[in-house]
Amino acid sequence: MRKTTVRILALLLAVLMLTACSNSEAAPTKADTQTPNASAAPAERTALEEWGAAMKERYDGTTINVLLASHTATDGMLAMVEEFTELTGIKVNTRILASTEMKTMQRSNSSTKTGIFDVYMVDAFTVYEYAKAGYIENLESYLNDPVMTPEWYDHEDILLAYRDGIAAVEGETYLLPIAGESRFVVYRTDLFEEHNKKVPTNVEEWLELCRYFQEAGNGEYYGISFRGAGGTLVGSAHMAIAYCFSDNPIIDPATGKYQLDSEATIESIQYILDLAKCSSPDIASMNHEDGAALFAQGKCAMWFDATSLAYMAEDPESSVVADKIGYFTIPSGPAGESGAIAGWSLGIPTDSRNKDAAYAFSMYMTSREKAKEYVMNGGVPCRTSSFEDPEILALSNSYQATYDALVAAGDLAERGVTYNYPSTNVLSFMAIIGNEINRAEIGEITAEEAGQNAQRQIEAVLAEQGA
Repeated sequence: MRKTTVRILALLLAVLMLTACSNSEAAPTKADTQTPNASAAPAERTALEEWGAAMKERYDGTTINVLLASHTATDGMLAMVEEFTELTGIKVNTRILASTEMKTMQRSNSSTKTGIFDVYMVDAFTVYEYAKAGYIENLESYLNDPVMTPEWYDHEDILLAYRDGIAAVEGETYLLPIAGESRFVVYRTDLFEEHNKKVPTNVEEWLELCRYFQEAGNGEYYGISFRGAGGTLVGSAHMAIAYCFSDNPIIDPATGKYQLDSEATIESIQYILDLAKCSSPDIASMNHEDGAALFAQGKCAMWFDATSLAYMAEDPESSVVADKIGYFTIPSGPAGESGAIAGWSLGIPTDSRNKDAAYAFSMYMTSREKAKEYVMNGGVPCRTSSFEDPEILALSNSYQATYDALVAAGDLAERGVTYNYPSTNVLSFMAIIGNEINRAEIGEITAEEAGQNAQRQIEAVLAEQGA
């Protein structure tokens, strides 16, 4: 009986083993069914990668020549050139010059149609000149092409002050903004607190504050610093304030008549002369670096200049007041708020031999998709989404005030006021106005005479041009 039981158990064990082997061979694991060299399915491409593939198919191996100004915006773009080339196959040669030298080269190349460059970095004050001279392409057809300008570019996200103010002529887009700036006032929070002073709400209060701190400083510090030297230096400072006094302080757009001798414009000239009296005795020779240095050394209560220069006051290595500064926009005047706009954009020379590839570069660098990377690499924000990004806002305490100043500039454009007025003479006329204001700063002439002299000189230039 015992032997029989053992035999039965042995037989059952053998059957179980055979069954297990049979099941193992009949049902191999998932891993066993895969070919060792088989690769996983490729990940779905992003919209940016899809665009890059389309560009590479069209322009792989194309080389474009880009002429740029020495500027922080250029630093931001240069950091992205390699990835642009990898994505599109478009190679990029860059030439970087000081802005004045760059503009001289642009005019020379475009007037003789050399075709050397494919992308220009264009100053806001030259867009009208370049468009009317036929130096740069109208970009409307590119913007309306969904392949060349995909949804992730988002043209509407560019701040209105830049989109319409420094990149368009007569409602047509000629440029893609890459960097912009307005004007604001940087102030010493410690002095304001010590003297129980508040941020001014209008130009009268602002001037009163400047006078107060000029007296309170008693030679140890001044009320304010700004660009007071002749030419476009004090000319641009005046222009930033002039729109507080008149919607058309330089030219009447309805008639095309210049009006530097108008009552409102002379009032604005007198205002900046009054500000100058609340500054250093050297104000009439100060440029933007001088004004910034004076403030950074703790030698004045306020500093009035471009938003893009805020870093000169914020850098603790060069500014003794870096941890005690605040910002406010230019206060409103009789005509409302001012809306100073300046900056840089990318455009395509009409004689470029690689216009499509040049546009691909310009669109990529100025797109919403790449905006954060661009700013984090040192670029200057000019998009609404950038100013709403907490990480970008954390880069500088000045960004919120910059945004507020640009909204004011956009409001100016919406009410039909053109800060960068339509003329090929904007910079040269700004220099004429600035030189006359500078003469008034040093006491040679009055504000009224400065306006009248500038008016006569501008009329003489126009007569010579046959305008």
